[in-house]
Amino acid sequence: MRPNLTNSLTAALLISTVILSACGGGDNKLEKEIVKKPIQIVTSDFINLAKDASCANIKNRLFVIDQKQVLWDKAGSCADAAYSQTLYGATPQTLLCSNADSIAGPRLTCSDTNNESLFKTMLGNLDKADLGLGSQHQVQQIMVPGGASGAIPLSALMAPFYRGVAPTNIVIKDLPAWNKFWELSGVKTPTMFSGNDFQSRMVLGTFFKTSNNCSITQILKVSSNGQKLTADYFEEERIAITSCDPESKTASTPMNMIELAKIDLPVEFNNISAARINYKVVDQGLNSGVTSNRNVVVKDQASWMGLWQEHNKSNANIPNVDFSKNMIVGLFMGQRSSGCYAIEAATLWRAAGKIQLTRRDRNPGPTTICTANITAPYLLIEIPRSDETLEFQSISVYL
Repeated sequence: MRPNLTNSLTAALLISTVILSACGGGDNKLEKEIVKKPIQIVTSDFINLAKDASCANIKNRLFVIDQKQVLWDKAGSCADAAYSQTLYGATPQTLLCSNADSIAGPRLTCSDTNNESLFKTMLGNLDKADLGLGSQHQVQQIMVPGGASGAIPLSALMAPFYRGVAPTNIVIKDLPAWNKFWELSGVKTPTMFSGNDFQSRMVLGTFFKTSNNCSITQILKVSSNGQKLTADYFEEERIAITSCDPESKTASTPMNMIELAKIDLPVEFNNISAARINYKVVDQGLNSGVTSNRNVVVKDQASWMGLWQEHNKSNANIPNVDFSKNMIVGLFMGQRSSGCYAIEAATLWRAAGKIQLTRRDRNPGPTTICTANITAPYLLIEIPRSDETLEFQSISVYL
């Protein structure tokens, strides 16, 4: 009788163990796997957050870090709250750290101090693909769709030559790199009109490696789609018997440098030389009757007569234009206080179904002596007729 009782108790205990295991009791491996399994990041939730954001026309990027966290980096041309970086957990509702522009200056906060060191490393390396985290972390960028390509204001630096072995292009974001570049260049360092403020400014440069240093290269436009900067530039071969760099006894490479707001995005240089559009100068000078800063496209005779009468009050000697084949583009700087201002030239090219036009606006530098007289610089050009949209931008060139 006792052996049977013992066997029954043993069987009951075994059954109880199985039932407890099935119900989640005991050392359940499946339960541990469920607890340890991370919440999967739903990228569409973050994309929806970013694509509808305001003040994100300069930067609007998302990065997934180690399949656990998401960094949102955005910036725009706003008077207030112009930039922010936000670190999330697996969902937009899990806010870990933030760094943002405010009236009181930058404000950095982290709900958990364990994330602060990682977050600060990212902030210091926003222009790097791995955000400065190194090979021990996995960083993947999520493309945010629908980003409009906006042009960034530019200023030209008067630095026409590089002596020695020139690079292909450059991006300079700090003073040590700036000084090192000019140490190797063999030419005098140009003045930066922002006062060498690499906290808020940076420099881009292109170099035309040709046998004739009278040739030119120019950066025409820098635009942002939120994910990267694109620097459009051209190269033009110009033949001359003598050197255009008389101070150099060695070969010189034509170069062009511009400065712009410092933006922590990768830079892509795009040569648009083959897409340039030729034009004919109709009239150019310093004293237009048009006293506002504007750009005008004229496609018919009546509009042309109206613009010419406003520009040239006498309405005399209006140039003939065949509007069945061509059209007029008028560039007006508006009323200025001296004769140092001028529209030096324009460059046109086709891109993405549009005509791009960059005008070079000459301005007096901080030490330039100018005649004190009222002017209104202008440039009127004739180009092949087109129904494509014209997009205008300008580059400030200082004497």
